[in-house]
Amino acid sequence: MNIAQLREQFPALMQSVDGKSPIFLDGPGGSQVPQSVLNAMSAYLGHYNSNLGGAFFSSDKTVELMANARQAAADLLNAPSAQNIVFGPNMTSLTFSFSRAISRDWQAGDEIIVTNADHFSNVSSWQQAAEDKGVKVNTTLINEADCSLDMTQFESLLNSKTKLVAVTYASNTTGSINDIERIIE
Repeated sequence: MNIAQLREQFPALMQSVDGKSPIFLDGPGGSQVPQSVLNAMSAYLGHYNSNLGGAFFSSDKTVELMANARQAAADLLNAPSAQNIVFGPNMTSLTFSFSRAISRDWQAGDEIIVTNADHFSNVSSWQQAAEDKGVKVNTTLINEADCSLDMTQFESLLNSKTKLVAVTYASNTTGSINDIERIIE
């Protein structure tokens, strides 16, 4: 498939804006979807839109669709089980909910570590939860030369009061890969 054929699958890319084809530099806030996705969404919303777990045919279809989607995502990500897959409206909302669940037992004087290499969705939710609980937020810096985390500084922040380290495998800002094994260790 060439680039023109690929673009043709995305209605947003087939528009003309001031006589030019648009280019979307979408970030974590959303991205353009192909017509096949729009068709699938329209078919579901038009025929089955329902809550999970209801006692009617459209709910059964929704449960089946979600199970299939979780399995497909598990296969793609090589997850141990489809039960490891969670869907939600967006990363910020999911992290916000997750932060509230995890922070329930935090006490004033506890500490967490975030990085300035992460998308704000993996920083702001933890900062807000920490503020609500009186927990200190430490931030790992970046080595400007290669955009990697400053592991010496990170290790200096770890202590017995650390309750959480929020870090992603790959920075969506720089593309740098974090040494997750070392961070976990």
